Parts: sequence; structure tokens; C-alpha cells
Amino acid sequence: MSILETTAHIFKLMVTLQGGIRINDLISHLGMPKSTASRVMSQLESYGYLEKDPQQGTFLPGPLIVSASHLASRQQTLSDHVDVALRGLCERTGYTGYISILDSQEILVLRVIHGRHALARVTWPGSRSPAWGTSTGRALLARFTDTQLHDFFASPPVVAQLSGSKLEASALIAAVARTRDTGYASAINESIANTASVSCAVGDPVTHEAVAFCLSFPQALATPEERQRIAVLLKETAIAIARKTGDPLIRQPL
Repeated sequence: MSILETTAHIFKLMVTLQGGIRINDLISHLGMPKSTASRVMSQLESYGYLEKDPQQGTFLPGPLIVSASHLASRQQTLSDHVDVALRGLCERTGYTGYISILDSQEILVLRVIHGRHALARVTWPGSRSPAWGTSTGRALLARFTDTQLHDFFASPPVVAQLSGSKLEASALIAAVARTRDTGYASAINESIANTASVSCAVGDPVTHEAVAFCLSFPQALATPEERQRIAVLLKETAIAIARKTGDPLIRQPL
């Protein structure tokens, strides 16, 4: 394994463990001999890739990595990262893409990227809808803590929204919990007739922003296999964006 590959594995491990790493972490997770692990970490520290915390004995991203990270964050916002990635997915699948945020208790559509497959109805930028009634809303609500989620559904505006529907808060909370477990939310013939959608959400821990993005397509195409295929594409995209923003809520593979 080259030093470049080894360095990549070390930083991936740091992202996976969500914190500083020790020599023993390289030995147990990467199967690296102790002598090799010590030598590599010392080299990376000397070049500024890593910095050692003398009190904890852990290695963290060094000044070179931190400076490069700050430079990258100034160049692109979270929405920019999502926009570039989603345009690629729309081109690849032919489906319509949406970028949305949570504004109080509602989902606000920021951007629409049109696909080749015509939809019965397109939701335009500036459109609002109850967060609990869309896949993008559930993807964003899945980022809430249990307390935040309880407070959301107990808020007067949401209680009023639900009073005019046949849905119960407990069922919606369960749907959000499933989204947490699977990493994506989906909807078929829900807020928009004859339309299906699959959504993910990503965040930026520095700016505290969170953005949902989805692919929307005709219900006739929404076979279980196709929905799973789209879910995999979106989750891979969310992981790629999270690596750039440092989003701690996105599960990172080793």
C-alpha cells in the first residue's frame, strides 16, 4: 500500500470514528503493524497533515489540512455542493431534482432541476408545504434529536396542520425514525399526485445549515427496485457531500 493510500485510509478512519485517533486505532481497524503505524503517524505529523494532542494522546487534522478545509469552505456553500451533485444525478437518471430547506414548520423549495421524464406537476421555487407531508421534510426532520422532534410535532402550527388531516403525529414520528435508520425518505402519490420521490439531507456543522435534496419521478416508474436504486444513488451523494462539510450525522463507511 502506498503512503498516499495509507493516508487516505487514516483520514477515512478519523471521519468514521468522528474524532481523534490513536496508534491502536490503526492497528485494530486497519490491521497495521505497530511499528508501521507509529512511523506513518510521525511522518504525517511532521508534514502538517496531523497534529497530536499531548494530553489526550490522539491525532487530529493538522494545520495544513485545516487551512485547506477553510479555503474549500469559502469557495462553495452547502447549497452549492448539493446543486452540483444533484445536477449530475438528474442528468444521469433523467428525473427532476429539488433542493429544499426547513423554514419553521414548512419545507421551502429553493431550486428545481428539470429532468427528461415529464411530471404531472412541478413544484416551483418558493413553494411551501408542511414538512411532515413530504419526503424532503422527513429527511430534514430525521436530523432532529428526539426532543426537537417532539417539540416540532407539539408546536401549535403543526397541531393545526394535522387537525385537518387523517394523519397522526405518532405515525409520522415513526416514519421519521425509519428515515433515520435507512438514511433516506421516500413518498409515492403523497403531496403530489402520480409522483414519487426519494430524498436525503445533509448539513454543515460550521454554518448549522441543513439542506434536503431529492429526485422526483412519475409514479409509474416507482417500482421497488427503482426506488432502491435511487436511494442508493442519493445516499452515496450525501456521503460524498458530508465528507466535504464534515457533517457528523451522515454515516460514513470505512
